[in-house]
Amino acid sequence: MSTHTVQYGSIKIEFELIRKEVKYINLRVNKHGKVVVSAAKNVPLAIIKEFVETKSDWIITHLAEIEKLRQSIPPIGFYEGKTLYYLGKAYSLELSEGPAKIELQGETLSMTSQHITENALWEEYLHWLKEQGKIKFEEIMSGIYPLVEPYGISRPVIQIRNMKTLWGSCTTTGKTIRLNLQLMKAPEECIEQVILHELIHFRYRNHGNDFYALLNDLMPDWRDRKMALESKYKDYV
Repeated sequence: MSTHTVQYGSIKIEFELIRKEVKYINLRVNKHGKVVVSAAKNVPLAIIKEFVETKSDWIITHLAEIEKLRQSIPPIGFYEGKTLYYLGKAYSLELSEGPAKIELQGETLSMTSQHITENALWEEYLHWLKEQGKIKFEEIMSGIYPLVEPYGISRPVIQIRNMKTLWGSCTTTGKTIRLNLQLMKAPEECIEQVILHELIHFRYRNHGNDFYALLNDLMPDWRDRKMALESKYKDYV
C-alpha cells in the first residue's frame, strides 16, 4: 500500500493505492473519508492518477457528505437564535407573532408569523426563499448567460424547486433549467457555478471531456466554488 495525491483546483486529493490482481482500476471512499484505489501491478501510476483525476468531482462530493455526517447535526427546525444562511451570510433567527413577514436586519433574520408552528414557519420560510430566488437567479443568469451565448445556447426559462439531492437540472429540450431554492443560502459565486454548469449541458449533455474543457475555460475556479457549496451553508431547513 502506498499514498499518492492528485490536484483538484486548489485542493489536493490524497488516495491510498493497493496493488492487487484486479481487471479494472477500482476507486471507493470508505466510511472514514479515505480514498482507496486498487489496481493491478502492471498499471502505471500515471494512468492511475489520471483515472483518479477524472473522478475528482465525485470524490469531493462524497467527502463533503461524509464530513457532514461526522459533524454534530444541530437541532432541526425553527427556534429563536437558530443560524440560517442567506447568500452566504449567517443570520440569527428572531421569531415573533404577527402578520407574516420576513426581513433581514443587520445580522438577524426577523420572521413574523401568525402561526408559530413548525410546518407554518417552514412553509413561509421556503416561500420567502423562492420569491427571493426568482429575482436573484434571473439577475445571476443575466451575468452568466453572455459567456455561453457565443456557443449557440439559448437563454432558458428558470424554474425553482426545493430539491433534496440536486442543485440544478435541465430539460433535454434546452428551454428550461430547474434550480434548487436552497441555493439562495450560498454566495452568488456558488450559484453562478451551478447555473453555468446547467447551461453547458445544453451543448454537451454528458460530463465528457468537451463538457469540462468548456467549463474550465469559462470558469477556471469552478471546483473551488463547488467545494464551498457542497461543504458549507447548511442549516437543515
